[in-house]
Order: sequence, then structure tokens, then C-alpha cells
Amino acid sequence: MHKVSLPLGMRDEFGMQAYKKHQLEKMLEQLLQQHDFMRIDTPLLEYQEVFADFDLKQRRAYHLVDNNEAVVLRPDLTLPIARFLATNNFDLPRKFYYVGERFKIAKSLSGKYNQMTQAGIEIVGYTSLKAELECFFLINCLSRKFLQGRVRIELGDACFADAVLDSLTKDAALKAAIKKQLYQKNIPQYQKMIAPFVTGKQGQFLQKWPRLFGDEATVLQQVSQFALPAAAQQIINKLERVAHWLKQLPEQPVSLDLSAAPPQTYYTGITFKGFSDDISDYLFSGGRYDHLLESFQKKAEPAVGMGIDLELLTKVADFDIPKPKADLLFFEPEQLSEVVQICQQHPNLTLCLERDLQSAQQTAATKHVKLFRIDKEGKISDAT
Repeated sequence: MHKVSLPLGMRDEFGMQAYKKHQLEKMLEQLLQQHDFMRIDTPLLEYQEVFADFDLKQRRAYHLVDNNEAVVLRPDLTLPIARFLATNNFDLPRKFYYVGERFKIAKSLSGKYNQMTQAGIEIVGYTSLKAELECFFLINCLSRKFLQGRVRIELGDACFADAVLDSLTKDAALKAAIKKQLYQKNIPQYQKMIAPFVTGKQGQFLQKWPRLFGDEATVLQQVSQFALPAAAQQIINKLERVAHWLKQLPEQPVSLDLSAAPPQTYYTGITFKGFSDDISDYLFSGGRYDHLLESFQKKAEPAVGMGIDLELLTKVADFDIPKPKADLLFFEPEQLSEVVQICQQHPNLTLCLERDLQSAQQTAATKHVKLFRIDKEGKISDAT
């Protein structure tokens, strides 16, 4: 007997949940196309080299071999787009969107699937913060459309930790170790590592740092009590401006997290996540990555990207789903030419495949739909 179980971390999709996800995907595409985003599809298989500079081992990708070349099932959808842009002559700036499958081996006992459907946007060639603001605008639109405005946008900056730590030490390994404990909120280990610096200018800030997250006004008020390095203070000023702009969006709560890891290692500026308070994982995540294209070409290009977890959004989205409900047409095989004409005239009909009329009537009754048949003159008549 053939094996019928699925590989670990995979899933089948069917029925109303699959239909809801498909409808959500169509509405999302319509919104993005209205805002001048171009669709781009990249293949499931990419050369391993595409991801080589971005900690592929940590990403836990599926590795394969094709003609003696190392390939992977894509664990990320932004890097393939960067590869695409480097190999195709596109005039920039440009806005792209994608919808596709991502494969990343989840940690044991995490309860997460290894395959997920992700949508996202890449805004390439714009240096202005307006690129980030378009991401926030879209999150706000989707939040109000599907989640009654419950999505909270959490801001951060990929360079903030380095801006602080660069003023303390030049030891790259020590800075990396401090960031690791900070991001994991491992307070005892973090306190040990910052111990040599707590008597300095940044001492009070360092001790408070792991807890600097939450409501943006509260966090900014707490940070204002400390004298930060100039580079770090510039980032705080920028986050304050962006948070102020964000609050102009309707029904949009905003928070800050100055001690969170960037969603991706290639981010170089403002980062963000979109949460709903009734779920633990984030629905949206993104940030600025102005140097990513340098890994694939000589010239850097400013860019902002955002990923949307379509799996999670499908689970929590609340919207009216148009349920397809077609009446049935019973027919005999020799009536196939009449079937074509009748179905063209009555697009709400679907074919009834029962062997006899009695079985067809029982099926129609079970589905609570009408049953029609084709009479001897080739015309449609009620058979319910």
C-alpha cells in the first residue's frame, strides 16, 4: 500500500477554508493593482547561492541537487525578487507584489507548518519615507476591511541596536552577543554582558533597554530621560515623526519596540510588524533594505518590502464570503449539444452527474438547490 501521510510540516487545503483564502487573495490583488503594483512570480526552486549571504542554515531551507548544482525550495520571497531585478532591465522606481509558497523548516514542537502562502510588496527605488507610509496605509486598509481595525503597527529600526552599541565597544563578537540576549529578552544573561558598561553614560539606558516596548507615547517619554548617542537619537527622532504620521490613519494603534530583532537580517532602516491583539503571531512584517540589491549587482537601490502571512490572515479575517450555490441540470449523454447552449444561457447552472432522475432529485434536495432537466424538444424544464 502506498504511503498516505504527508511529510512533516506540510498540509492539504480544501473546502471553505481554501475558498476563503482564494477570495482573500483575489481581494488583496485587486487592492494592490489599484495602487499600481505589478505582479511578479518567481520559481519555487532557486540556486542556494541566492540566499548564501543571508544565513541560509538558520533559515532551515529544503536543500536539493539539480545537475550537480545546489538548489533550495525558496525560504524567502524577497531575495528572489532582488535576483530578478539584478538580471532584468527594469526602469526604477517601481512597485511589485507577489503571492506564493514559501518553504522553511519550522522548529520542532512549534506547531507551525513548513509550507506557507505569503503575499507581499516590494517598493524599489524610493528613498523617501513615503515608501514606508504606503506600507502602513495598506496595512490600515486591510485592517479596517478584514479585522475591524484591530491591527496594531509596531515600529522599530534595524540600526538602532548598533547605533547604541557602537558607542560602547568595537568588539563585533561582543556586540553580537549582547544583541542576541537583548532580542531574546534573556535578561540575566543580558545583564551580565552589559555589566562593564553600566557605570558609563549609557548605563541607565542599558538597564532599561529590554523593557522599552509598548505604547509609542510611553516609550518615547521613557527614552527622553536618557542621553543617547547622536546616531541613536536621530533614529528615535525619525521613529517619533513616523509614529506621529501613523496616528493620522483611521483607527490605527501604534507601538514601539526598541529591543526587538529586525524581521530579516538584510533590513537597514525602519522595521515594522502588524499584530492583532487576539493572536500571538504577526500578520504583517517588513522594513527598509537599501543595500540588498548590492548582493546581486554593483549598484545599490533603496527599497522597502512587506510580507503578509496569508495563512494567518485567512484564519482571522472577518468578511462576507460569496458562497457559490448553483442549481443542477440533469441530462442524458446524447443531449450534450443542448447542455452547451443551455449553460451558456443560464450560467448559474452546473451539471448533475447522477445516473438517474430520482437520484438527481435526492441530490438537489440534499443541497437545497433546484433541479432542471432537458425535455424532448431540447428545452429546460423544472425537475425538482
